[in-house]
Amino acid sequence: MTKKPHLGKNVSRIRRANNMKQETLARALGISQQAVSKMEQRPVIGDDLLNKIAKILMVSPNVLKIHNQEFIIDKITKRNKQNYSFKKLIGLTIRLIIRIIKKLFKGNQ
Repeated sequence: MTKKPHLGKNVSRIRRANNMKQETLARALGISQQAVSKMEQRPVIGDDLLNKIAKILMVSPNVLKIHNQEFIIDKITKRNKQNYSFKKLIGLTIRLIIRIIKKLFKGNQ
C-alpha cells in the first residue's frame, strides 16, 4: 500500500522553500493567515485550492502531491539561489551602465 502525501505539510514545505510567509500566501489566496495555518495542518486539500496554491508557489499541482519532496525542495532551493544570483548580476550591470552614462555626460559638458 502506497503512503498518501500529507498535502498541507507539502504546501508548507514548498512555501518555506520559496521563502514565503503564511501571510504572503494568504494574501495571494484572499484568505487569512490563520486559514493558511489550518490548511497546512490538513492532510487533504481540494483540487481547486491546490491548483491555486501551486500557481502561487510556481510549481505543478502534481509536485504538491508527491510523498517524498526532498528532491523537489532541493530543486526549488537551487532555483531560488540562481534567481538571487541573476538579480544581483542585473543590479551590478545597471549600476555599471549608470556610471558609464554619468561619465559620458560629464565628458560632454
